[in-house]
Amino acid sequence: MRHFAGREMSFETGFGKFKEGTYRLSRVINGAGVFLLLAIMFLLVAEVISRRFFSRSFTGTYEVVQFMLVTLVFLGVAYTGTKKDHIVVDLVLSRFSPRFQHLVDSLTTFLSFSLLGLITWRNILRARELWLKGEVSYLLSVPFFPFYYLLAFGCAVLSLVLLVQFLEDMKKVRASFSGKACISLYGSFAIVLVILFALFTHKIAVEVSPFITGITGIGVLLLLLAARMPIAFALGLVGFMGYSIIVDPGAGLMQLETVPFGVGSDYILSVVPLFLLMGQFAFYSGLSQDLYDTSYKWLGHYPGGLAMATVGGCAAFAAVSGSSVATAATMGTVALPGMKKYNYDDRLALGSIAAGGTIGILIPPSIVFILYGILTEQSIGKLFLAGILPGILTVILYFSTILILVRINPTLGPPGPKTSTREKLGALRQTWGMLLLFFLVMGGIYLGFFTPTEAGAVGAFGAFLLALLRNRLTPKGVYECLLETGRTTAMLIIIFVGAMVFNYFMAVTNLPMDMAQLIAEHGFHPYTILAAILLTYLLLGCIMDPGSMIILTIPIVYPLIQSVGFDPIWFGVVIVMVAEIGAITPPVGLNVFVVKGVAPDVPIAEIFRGIVPFWLADMVRLFILVVFPRIALILPAIMKGS
Repeated sequence: MRHFAGREMSFETGFGKFKEGTYRLSRVINGAGVFLLLAIMFLLVAEVISRRFFSRSFTGTYEVVQFMLVTLVFLGVAYTGTKKDHIVVDLVLSRFSPRFQHLVDSLTTFLSFSLLGLITWRNILRARELWLKGEVSYLLSVPFFPFYYLLAFGCAVLSLVLLVQFLEDMKKVRASFSGKACISLYGSFAIVLVILFALFTHKIAVEVSPFITGITGIGVLLLLLAARMPIAFALGLVGFMGYSIIVDPGAGLMQLETVPFGVGSDYILSVVPLFLLMGQFAFYSGLSQDLYDTSYKWLGHYPGGLAMATVGGCAAFAAVSGSSVATAATMGTVALPGMKKYNYDDRLALGSIAAGGTIGILIPPSIVFILYGILTEQSIGKLFLAGILPGILTVILYFSTILILVRINPTLGPPGPKTSTREKLGALRQTWGMLLLFFLVMGGIYLGFFTPTEAGAVGAFGAFLLALLRNRLTPKGVYECLLETGRTTAMLIIIFVGAMVFNYFMAVTNLPMDMAQLIAEHGFHPYTILAAILLTYLLLGCIMDPGSMIILTIPIVYPLIQSVGFDPIWFGVVIVMVAEIGAITPPVGLNVFVVKGVAPDVPIAEIFRGIVPFWLADMVRLFILVVFPRIALILPAIMKGS
């Protein structure tokens, strides 16, 4: 017994060192990689200046950004794993017993580990092949193989992180089940994997319809998501297996070589970290507090004025943030103390914060618009412009909702103290930086001075200068901005990698086109199809963040929209609006839980009650945009170069 206890203790010590070393390695390589964000920003700003003022472009900027982006992403993926930032849908599994949760978590973590192991192996082989062939980039003649080795290294470290988490889950399972039960459970799982592997490597003898395989794949994907498997890995695993079954196992393995590098080095995707970095610099510069203070001084003395100031501050911060969660969390921290001070009802106060936060993904620059534009190959600049008037409409409807509520019950939002005209005008001076930044970015896109990717770099650089001028940014603050941006970027682009593998699977099943043809043959009215899609998005929005939802569903939904003739730019705005509404819809609206974190003492039911009037205003707004689509299309139509 002592010998066994000693071995157990020795294992625990060894495992602890292994975990500590793996996590430290992931932090170190991520910390080194995030500084490439600054390099991308400075390079693209220099490119814009050189092209606009000296009529000269740098040779190979495109390729340099590609190589830096893929390095940044895959040096950061392991760190996102240590922080468990990879997005999961936790709606079903959390309702089961803890021991069942540990068991399922261990199985899904093992599947994720296996997928990452395959990607690592295949990319090592790919790097060696490119090395032997001597393949180089077109413009700068840079060898490709080192970046494939970097990609494989980053995936290998992430697979080690997943291995650590799998062993931790197994430890919890062992504590919950008897030894025989553990052997039976994992033995059954191993037998199933062996059978699947045998079928996979020797091809399925029975001819399987691609359509049926596609439907089955979607069902398996939903099952894995319900089992709390990270969205990125669930998409990648189902896509890889489905593509291999329909086409060939070798072709499926080839996808694991080409897709990660292809997506991770996509120049267009570099717009994502640049706009995220812009929001981080804006936050650290104290801009959120100044925006709220300005709104407060202009609106605070009216009944419900602090709630309106919160919505106005959210709209203004959205112009430099692009994230609904970030907007709700930031403005909630800033606005809630003031509303509590003046005895605002919790429902109105928290309802206005949660609803106002949803404006973050509608008013440009919006990360969700970027994701939609990349997936559908639509102009990101046009999508940004399309969101401006619906965003203004949102603010007007929210203001109207607040005014109606305080007219019915004045105690919900008592007026705050009045401020002089001089104070109001003085407050406006605090917002010059944000206004300049917004008009610089959107004006540059609108007039065709630079691309959306370059606009992200210009915006991030402008926010960086603004933070420096305000003496709000320290070297530590810069590093924190880079770290947070790097984490989010790696997480989003890994989801994109999984989504692209899944998209190729959907393409060979021909499922989306078959569904579109089926709908056309049955003569469904276009607005009936639209209503069904919007209802689906509303339900999904309750349990998923908008970005993940767009990545997951657009490959299936977009062909349907094309088949019935809806404008893709208008549809993008509508989908983003429905994603916003889902973010505050019971029972699982994500923004509600963000606000709950800001006000932990308020019951969740009270927050949902406060959201109901804003939810109704959102439905009115959605109806208006469906009936009058030109609201979203008028600005893109007159964009230079349209």
